[in-house]
Amino acid sequence: MPTIKDYYLPKRPTLLFSLHPEPTQAIINGTKILEYRRRFFARPFQAFVYTTGANGGIQLFLRCDQGMQLVPEQLALVGALLQHDAPTTTAAYFEGAKVGLALPITAFTTLPNIPLAQLRRQFENFVTPRSYVFIDQPDRQAQLD
Repeated sequence: MPTIKDYYLPKRPTLLFSLHPEPTQAIINGTKILEYRRRFFARPFQAFVYTTGANGGIQLFLRCDQGMQLVPEQLALVGALLQHDAPTTTAAYFEGAKVGLALPITAFTTLPNIPLAQLRRQFENFVTPRSYVFIDQPDRQAQLD
């Protein structure tokens, strides 16, 4: 089974962000290759994904290429072509936004679930991110290790 070492790129920023269980599972199933965000880090990155919910925790590590910053109508078209999303669903997500991002997921590996309770025991300052946090910054290096 691949490990994070097989996917980790030392020169690429490392983030932590949250997803609901359904999108996490869709990435694992291979049906989700784009992650939509209204605002997010748009450059290529790698990330640990915290899955929300009762059985949540960190169970996924992924890499994303440069985000596509487009108007909602274009994002809906890209999503329909690449991910077979319903354009109305994508447009509804971006309603009221002038632009948004589609982040191409280029690689991932699953991890044994690290539940929230364990994360908080090991890292006293662990907080599930609302948007994202960089964990390769000097003040977060212990979490990356």
